[in-house]
This record gives sequence, structure tokens and C-alpha cells, in this order.
Amino acid sequence: MLIKRRIGLGLATLLMGTSAWAQQHPPTLTFCLENADNIPWIMMGAKPGYAQLLMLEVGKQMGIEFKLVPTPWKQCLADVKAGTVDGAISGSYSKERAEFADYPIKLDGEVDATRRLYRASYSFYRQKGAALQWDGKALQANGLIGAQQGFSVVAQLKDLGAKVEDNTTSADEVLKRVVSGKYQAGVVQNAEGDNSIAQDPALKGLERVEPVIVEKAYYTLFSKTFTAKHAPTARAVWNTILKVRNDPAFKAQAGALTKGSE
Repeated sequence: MLIKRRIGLGLATLLMGTSAWAQQHPPTLTFCLENADNIPWIMMGAKPGYAQLLMLEVGKQMGIEFKLVPTPWKQCLADVKAGTVDGAISGSYSKERAEFADYPIKLDGEVDATRRLYRASYSFYRQKGAALQWDGKALQANGLIGAQQGFSVVAQLKDLGAKVEDNTTSADEVLKRVVSGKYQAGVVQNAEGDNSIAQDPALKGLERVEPVIVEKAYYTLFSKTFTAKHAPTARAVWNTILKVRNDPAFKAQAGALTKGSE
């Protein structure tokens, strides 16, 4: 009888804890994400990308429904700023974005990259043998450089003195414009650029320039409207992202997408 009573008390305590957890957090969170493939991180087909898989597992473990809404990236950030969505996934840090969105922050005030979704690098892609030169510090380019609309790397390119056009959301379109001669080079994420060249015969004449321009950590960011009301939920999401990303079972599930890198 005593054993049964202890089991009953334990079950009651567990149920109370689950109920308390549910009451602390909204039942549903809505995140926007870029509405274009960014392989392997974001994928618009039947199979989700790494960031989508990670976020869905986070929601599952927290007992919260995560709605992931594909949106043009520039509009996605505008929605975060307006507070019409709770947050966005797969966004790098910038001071401009930090004015209207919250990131995981360490005690020293720096962004906490341990609670990122993943890391990714950007590089120049040029026609093989093209004149563009890049040594990691100085850029020598006399033509137009293409990049994707709303991406934070555009500001870095301008700081390097590049003339930049960013009027497409598609990395493939950026690379095709390099092939056509409109751009002297294009700047896209390495994983996506390398995959596109491997898959599309029309892009075989392109090469990636070493070294990379920058490596960035990508985060789930929340609107300040959301964190003003639900700061503990945002912290819980970031903490659970760290937990899931390092979980061996999740790594095994997502390993085929990332080939062991994140």
C-alpha cells in the first residue's frame, strides 16, 4: 500500500510539474523563416532542413506548437520588428537587427553562440580564373558583386568597398548572374553554393574563392514585443536549442543533412 501511495504521489507531482510548465509558456509560437532553399539549413520541399528539424524537436520537447511560416527574408525581419510574429529562425546577429529583436546573450552582454542553431560561412563565387582577388582582408574587384536581398553580409561587402546588388532572394539566381557575366562574383553561403555547383551543370564553370569572407552563427531570434511578455519562454527555447543540438540522437538524425558540421 505504501509503495502504491508513493507511486501515486510521484505521478501527481509529475503531472503538476507538467501543468506548471505549460502555464509558464504560450501554447503556440509563430516563427517566420526565409521562403527559399538554403541547403541544408532551410529546405522548402517535402523534407525539412536542419534548422527546421531542430526547431520542431525543440517545440516537441517543450510541449509547445511551433508554427514555421516561410516568408521573404526582408519581410520576415519586418514582421519581427512589427511584432506580428513571435520571432524568426536562421538569422545571424547584427546591431541593426538587435534594435528590434532579441538574441541569446551571455552575462558579459555578448551574443551566446553556444545557443545558436548552426554556423555557416559565406564566400565569393567567380568564374574560374576571373580577376577578382580576395586575401581575407582586402578585396580587388572592379565589377558588380551579387548577394541575396536582406542578408547581413551585404553590409560587410559594402564596407570592403564592393559595389553590391542584392535584388534577388535566390542563391541560385545570384550564381546564374555570375555565369551570365552580370556579376563579377556572387556571395552565398558555402554549403548552398557548393551544392548548387555540384547539382547544376550550368554552374560548373564557377569556383569558390578562398578564404571565406566570414563565418556566422545563426540563431532563433525573438521580437522585442514577445520577450517583453514572455522572456522566460525565449530563454527556455534557447536553452533547449543547445540541449537538442548536442543530443546524440538528434545528431544522428540530422547528420546526413550537415555531413557532421553545424
